[in-house]
Amino acid sequence: MARPAQVEFPGQKKQKVRLRGTKHANEATAKKLKKDLTKLLENPNAHLPEMLWKGKMRWGRTDPVTKTLKELDKIISKKYDTKWLSKRMMAKRGDPVAKAFAGSLHACHDEEFTTVGKFSSASFGSASFVRRGDGKQGYLAGLQNYSNVTLRMLPWEEHAKRGMYFFSWKGGFVCTGPDPLPPNEWIEDVVERSRFDFKMKMVNENKIWYTKSIDIENLNEDNLPDDCIIFSFKQGSSLYIGFEELESGDKKDTSFIQHLALSMLPPFLPSIVDIKANWVPKGWSDEKELPKESLEGVEKILDAWQGLVMNEGVVAQAIRRSVLDSIEDGLIVNSKWYACDSFEQVKDALTDVAGSNDERELTAHILLACYNAGFEEDVGLIINTRGETSDRKTPSLEIIEGASCGDVLGVLWEDFGLQALGEIGINGDEAEEIWGRQNEKPKPFGKFLKSLDSAREKAKLSSLIPTKTGELDGACGHIVDLIRMGLLEGLGKAERLATSRHSSISEAAAAWAWLLAAERSSGQEWHFDGDARNKAGAWMNTTKLLLKTGEDLLTAEEGGINQLQQQWFGYLENLKQETGEA
Repeated sequence: MARPAQVEFPGQKKQKVRLRGTKHANEATAKKLKKDLTKLLENPNAHLPEMLWKGKMRWGRTDPVTKTLKELDKIISKKYDTKWLSKRMMAKRGDPVAKAFAGSLHACHDEEFTTVGKFSSASFGSASFVRRGDGKQGYLAGLQNYSNVTLRMLPWEEHAKRGMYFFSWKGGFVCTGPDPLPPNEWIEDVVERSRFDFKMKMVNENKIWYTKSIDIENLNEDNLPDDCIIFSFKQGSSLYIGFEELESGDKKDTSFIQHLALSMLPPFLPSIVDIKANWVPKGWSDEKELPKESLEGVEKILDAWQGLVMNEGVVAQAIRRSVLDSIEDGLIVNSKWYACDSFEQVKDALTDVAGSNDERELTAHILLACYNAGFEEDVGLIINTRGETSDRKTPSLEIIEGASCGDVLGVLWEDFGLQALGEIGINGDEAEEIWGRQNEKPKPFGKFLKSLDSAREKAKLSSLIPTKTGELDGACGHIVDLIRMGLLEGLGKAERLATSRHSSISEAAAAWAWLLAAERSSGQEWHFDGDARNKAGAWMNTTKLLLKTGEDLLTAEEGGINQLQQQWFGYLENLKQETGEA
């Protein structure tokens, strides 16, 4: 169906239509394009790769790059014949590079550039170009922007897919055929353009580039530098980048691996260079090999980096993390490794961990106890700066940088604190009392250790009274708990508990019985009803005997403690019968 006729009204402005993917050429863009196209017309061969490979493909065939270059020679011979170029750039058949080359040469004859095409690629970069003919936009952009080291390779991408290698740098553009042999000038240009300040040294007629942190004087095959990534080019040169430099620099800087990969086509770095990382944690024995999983993890990181899918600034940290995560034994502190064979080794590992000397000693004991206890299902433990734990994939211990001795003690105290107390000479009931009190109402461990002498004294006294707090239920248990509290923590605290709200008559009677025995009942009658006071009168004498025995235990000599404890149990049995709890 025919389109309706267009009606124009008097004074109506004509609309300008611009093709998609184009833009108005400003003065700077037009000037640059004019300059580049003039150079292309004057010396077209200078915009083409130099063919260094002189061999033959299988079965004696001519390589595809040579074929294309011969086709381009024909077009160059017609570079001033715009009529012929018009036909060639619109040809339905033929070499696609030749089609774009003919279109670019045709554009060289234009006097002005008002509208230009916009090309943009994440890999090859972006540029303005003149659309001319039926050639691919990327090919036109690459041929017309020879000064763009990466973009100039784009017209040859199909040849690269067929196994041909191209190398581009400021001073040249070559094809090495199916052999990935980059010229020395190419490597030198990549080094010069990189974000690193490389130094160079000749070793056995080969060039070695290295960053500031590399100790080049002691460099040899048996003594490779720590904390670095090593590039071994197959043509003999080497390059060393220290982790220190790898992690530094402006995030806006183009990564070194990108300079390297995007200066060749195809960007397949393993074909021209072997890349490996050299890092072991400090303290790791030279005779001890890293686990196989460590090497595999590092290779995956390097592959991701070479594939341009990993940020260069995190490569060093990722490598360290991969190595540390694979270690299957020992203690890791602040990314350093220590054996866990003795207390001295573990204490040395805590030298740089925040805490007093006493805290480090107790932490060393508790870590050693944890390590010697083993790990279920070979899952280790990580302690972070918030005093929290998480699982390690291997049966080892790790303290994250910034975590303190207090963080370690806090998370391991419940499971291994009692054993650690035994290592510093606190055992038996005394140890259990101290461990339990710190477990239920934790103090900062610095303060806890400073008050350990008084805590030990209190624990020693507590252990003399054979019935523990909370051990018995009912009225008898409440009386014992009040006796212990009054003797060990003060009569005032016990009195406040005795006169607080009671849940039953028996509990109130027990409290009144203790108040009578301790002579703290004066003025407290209003807290208790008559039934509770009457019931307590029957228990008061035995409660008083039990309280006196407790007082004697706290001041008894070593030889008389056993007899007094037997006396305690006798009175306790009587109290159970009186309260009906026997």
